[in-house]
Amino acid sequence: MDMNVMVVAGLAGAVALGLAVTRRRRVRVAAPAAAVRPRAPLAVLSGQAGSVAETAPAEALQAGLHALALVPRSGDAADPDRHSDGTLHAAVVAALEQRDWSARQLPRRPQLLPQLIQSVNDSDASARAMAAIIGQDPVLTGNLLRIANSPVYRLQAKPVDSLQRAVTLVGTEGIRQIISAVLVQPVMQVHCETFPQFGTVIWEHALLASRAAADHARLVTHEDAFAAQWLGLTQGLGAALVMRQLLDTCAVQDAALPSRALAMQLLDAWTLPVAGRIAAAWELPGAVHEALLRDAGTAQDGLSASLRFARAAAAASLLCRHGRIGQAQALAILEQQHGTPPHALQWIWRRLHGRAVETLDADEAEA
Repeated sequence: MDMNVMVVAGLAGAVALGLAVTRRRRVRVAAPAAAVRPRAPLAVLSGQAGSVAETAPAEALQAGLHALALVPRSGDAADPDRHSDGTLHAAVVAALEQRDWSARQLPRRPQLLPQLIQSVNDSDASARAMAAIIGQDPVLTGNLLRIANSPVYRLQAKPVDSLQRAVTLVGTEGIRQIISAVLVQPVMQVHCETFPQFGTVIWEHALLASRAAADHARLVTHEDAFAAQWLGLTQGLGAALVMRQLLDTCAVQDAALPSRALAMQLLDAWTLPVAGRIAAAWELPGAVHEALLRDAGTAQDGLSASLRFARAAAAASLLCRHGRIGQAQALAILEQQHGTPPHALQWIWRRLHGRAVETLDADEAEA
């Protein structure tokens, strides 16, 4: 079956599992941060055998995210010859399974991370004290202000132009989330000529997932919000490192472009295991490592449930921002996430995909 046909059919099937879109609004379209291909109605890349009806909503959204991230550069074949996929897949898996892989490939722990963890554990630590940690480094300060001005955190039309203003606007919990993202961003950057949108899309997804996980943990599973936000960030780091290994293996073998199907298969299988190695190597809170060790793809309680919801919600928001689906359609899919009450879903979605984000609605996305 043609890959683009699967893209359209998969998410359409997820919506058809039993949810109807009853109300649709039309809003203006804003250009997304990354380059965008012509819109498809609903994007899923599965590559797995089985009927569309067997595609779970979370997996459908994750595949849609990968379809968005794995757009080939202009002039490349949409999907190169897959004859080398088997050999390339085996080589990447063998590299990831090597015992010394972590020592060679995992990024160093950010220097200021222990201070941040200590301040979070100190109930008397103020947001200003935590911002002062970042204020020691002008580069990190600039990154903090950029993230504070992103649609995920920006609450007002006026730009955030100082650490003091950022602290005032987003509060203690918000500044903790932003600082965590600031520490991760430098080590998450991945330059991928084959799929030029990959780095931007995966970073945006990690940023959104970290916030959604924290909100879900606080409101639904009643878990540690700080641990939950690190789950969202480390899963993004895991995806970036899997892609780096794939590209490195291609270079060593002088192989052609990896196919999107192969890249997605590796990302699906290895993102969370690699994220677990990062959590252990960086000595993140034990709850983070434990949640990643469990099967976060199926767990329905605790931090694993918050991570599962956050990855789906962040993917849905990005697909809306890039015009692949409408908000009503995204919410219809997210409503199938077990254990998230409707009022909680609506509240988290407003925080994740609020008024600052201009997007296509379903009528326009399906046009």
